[in-house]
Amino acid sequence: MSNRKSKMDADQGEWKMGSKIIVRGMSVLLALLLLLTLLPAKTVQAAEVAKLQLSLKVGSTAATVNGKKVVIQQPFIENGTVMVPLGVFKKAFGSTVSLEQDDVVKVMYGPHTGAMTIGSLTAWKDGVKIKLTAPPRIAGDVLMVPLRYVAGVLGARISPGNGGELLVTLVPTEVDEETPVENGIDSDVGKTRIGNSYFHWSMNYPSGLIVGDSGGNESVATFMSAENLYYLEVHATQQEVSVEPEEMLEQLVRDAEEGGETVFDRETFPQGPVPYARIVSKDTSGAIWEGRQYYADGRLYEIYLTDDKAVNYKDLDKYNGLLNSFQPSFDTKDKKIRDLSTVVKGLRPAYNEDYGLSLQIPANWSMDEQHLIFESNQGSQLKVKVTSAPSGSTLSTWSQELERKTRESFVPTAYALKGTTMADVSGVQAQINEMQLNFGNGWATEYQVLLLKNGYRYYFQYMTPADEEADKARFADILAAIDIDFDLIKENFGRLDVDDYTALKNKSITKISKTYGFVVDIPRLWTPYQDAFEMQNVEYRFTGGRFQIYANPEGSVEYAVNLLKDYYQNKNADPKGPRIESVVESTFAGQPATTLTVHQSKNGIPSLIKQIVFSNNEVVYTITLSLDDANATAEQQAILDQTLQSFRFTGDGS
Repeated sequence: MSNRKSKMDADQGEWKMGSKIIVRGMSVLLALLLLLTLLPAKTVQAAEVAKLQLSLKVGSTAATVNGKKVVIQQPFIENGTVMVPLGVFKKAFGSTVSLEQDDVVKVMYGPHTGAMTIGSLTAWKDGVKIKLTAPPRIAGDVLMVPLRYVAGVLGARISPGNGGELLVTLVPTEVDEETPVENGIDSDVGKTRIGNSYFHWSMNYPSGLIVGDSGGNESVATFMSAENLYYLEVHATQQEVSVEPEEMLEQLVRDAEEGGETVFDRETFPQGPVPYARIVSKDTSGAIWEGRQYYADGRLYEIYLTDDKAVNYKDLDKYNGLLNSFQPSFDTKDKKIRDLSTVVKGLRPAYNEDYGLSLQIPANWSMDEQHLIFESNQGSQLKVKVTSAPSGSTLSTWSQELERKTRESFVPTAYALKGTTMADVSGVQAQINEMQLNFGNGWATEYQVLLLKNGYRYYFQYMTPADEEADKARFADILAAIDIDFDLIKENFGRLDVDDYTALKNKSITKISKTYGFVVDIPRLWTPYQDAFEMQNVEYRFTGGRFQIYANPEGSVEYAVNLLKDYYQNKNADPKGPRIESVVESTFAGQPATTLTVHQSKNGIPSLIKQIVFSNNEVVYTITLSLDDANATAEQQAILDQTLQSFRFTGDGS
C-alpha cells in the first residue's frame, strides 16, 4: 500500500521495543512508587506562563522551579552525563510519568513519549531507539535519569546559567486541565482513547499502545504494542470530493496489487455509522496487513495494521475491537482522550536540534525541519538560514546588502521597499524589512527578519502571495514564537558558510565533468538542484531563473531541435502559450549550435527561455537558460552570459 510505511521499515527496529524486560525486584519498584507518590498532581498550565524554567546545579540540593526555590535530590555526573531526579520534570513542566511492566518508565509531554528501563542504556523517544550514555538508576530511594535525554523528550533546551547552574527552558504546549491520578501515578491510565484534534479522529487507547515517531507529520500517526504484537498506522488527508465505500475498496485493492501484494479478503460496510472499506493482504515480505479507508467531512482516513505472527488473514480478527473503535471525530471536551496534536491556534511546532531553533508553523504547511523550509500549497513559505557573519557586519550593513541584492535581482517595476522596523526576537533586537514583489502574477509580501548574535546571522524570509491575507496576518504570531538556543549553535558548530552577497556575487567555482569532458564556471550564489556532474543532467537555480546542462549520448542535434520546436509549438494559438521568438544557427564552445529563444508564461509568470543545442564526440548537449521577466536585470543577464562563455570542452571526453 503506497502511502504506508513498508514492513521492512518496521522490521529495522525503528518502532520496536525489546520484548524482554529486565526485572529488578520489589525494592526498586517500591522506591519508584514512593517517588511517584510524592510528585504533585496538578499540571502546570501552559496558558499561564510564557516559558517554564528549571534551574539546578550538579552537587546541590537547591533548585529553582519557575521562580520558586525547591529542594531536590542532588544531581550528579555519571559517565559524562548529568543525572537528575525524575520528579523535578513533573514539578517544573507538568510532564506525566507512568510505571509499566516493572522497571519501564514512560515520560510523556503533549504528543511526545520517552521510555527507558532502570539499569539499561536502551531508551526510546517517540518510537525511535536511542542509546544512553548512562542508565536510569535508583540513588537514595529516588530515580535519577539523564537530564539531556528527558529534556529532549519534552522539547526543552538546556543552557548554562550563572555559577555552574544549568537552565532547562520549555515553551509549553496547551494542555488539558489536571488529569485524575490513580495510585499516585499521573499517567495515561485515565486516558481511554487517543487521537488527533486537528485531523479530527480518535480510537481506543489500549494500555500497551506506544506512540511512534511520524517525523513531525501529524497527518500520519504510528503505533506499536509494548509486547511487539502489532504495528498500526493512521493517515489523514484532505480530499474535498467525497468517495463511496466501493470506490474506497477499489483504491485499497489497486494500491495493494500495484505493490505486488496478494489480497486475501475484501469488504465494504456502507451501512455502518461511518461507511468504510477494508481489505486483508500479504506484502512481498510475507507480512499480513489489514487496510481500511473511511471518508468524512472532507478527509480520507486510512488505517493499516500488521501482526508479525499472523499467518492467516483471519488472525487479524483479534484486532477488530481496536480497529472498529476508530471514529473520524474528536471530542475536545472529553478529558479521557489523549490528543496527539500539537496544533494551537492553527500553528504547530517545528524544531531543528542542530541550530536550536524552535518555531511555530501554520498547521497545514509542509515542514522540512532539517533544511528549515516550510511551505503552503498556495505558495506562502518560510525559509530560515543560519550563517557566519562577515567581519564587521551589522544589521544596517546586512540590510543594505540585501537591498542591493533585490535591486540587482528584480527589475524596478517588480519590487517596492515598504519599510523597516525593529522587534524583539528570542530576546534579541532584530530588524524586519517589509517589501512587495511582483513576479508577474500579482504583488506578494515578503518579510525579512535579520538577527545577529555571537557572530552568526539568523535570516528568516517569510513570503505570502497576493490574496493570501490569512498567511500575511500570521506573520506576527510566527515572529513572536521564534525561540533560539544561541548557546547550542556555538556548541554544535564552528565556522559556517558566509552568505555575503557583495563578496560572492562575482565569484564562481569551476565544475568538471570527466564523463562528458566539459568544464563550466558556476556562480557561487547559485543554488545546486542537481550538481552531480558525472550524471546526464545538471541544474542550478537562482532568483527568478535556472541553468541546466543535459548530455544525451543518443540522437542528433537536428532531432533534439525538432523535439524542442514541437514542444513549444502553440498549436491552439493560445495568447498565453509559448512563443518561439527565434531559431539561430551559431557556434558554441567551438561546435556548430542551434539556439532557440522562447517566451512563455506559466502560472501567470512570464519568462524567457534560451536553449542551445550542440554536439561533441557523439554526445548531444542542451543548455537551458530560464529567466523570469521580473528578474531580467542587467546584472542577472551579465552573470548568465559569463557562465555560458565559461563552458568549454577538456578534450578528454570519450
